[in-house]
Amino acid sequence: MEVKRVLSVGKRLQIILEEAERESQQKLGDAKRRSEELVNKAKAEADEKKSRAQRGAGIDDLVKAEENHAKEEAEKIRAQYQQKIEAIKKLSKKKRDHSVDLVIKEVLP
Repeated sequence: MEVKRVLSVGKRLQIILEEAERESQQKLGDAKRRSEELVNKAKAEADEKKSRAQRGAGIDDLVKAEENHAKEEAEKIRAQYQQKIEAIKKLSKKKRDHSVDLVIKEVLP
C-alpha cells in the first residue's frame, strides 16, 4: 500500500514539475519577446531621429545624445527583463525543491 502511495505522490509531483516547467518557459519566452520589442522600438526611434537630424543642419550632437539615451534605456529594460527571467528560473527550482520535500515528508514518517 505504501508503494502505491509513493507512486501516486511521485506522479502528482511529476505533473506539478511539468506544469511549473511549462509555465516558466512560457514566461521566459514572453519576457524575451517583450525585451526584443522594446529594444527594436528604441532602435527605430533612434533611427528616425537620426534621419530627421541628418536632414537638418547642426544637430549632430543632439542626435548622438538621443541615440545614447535610447541605448541606455533599452539596456535598462533588457536588464530588468533579465532579472525577471532569472527569478522565473529560480521559481521552478523552488517548486521542485518543495515537491521533493513533500515526497520525503509523505514517505518518511
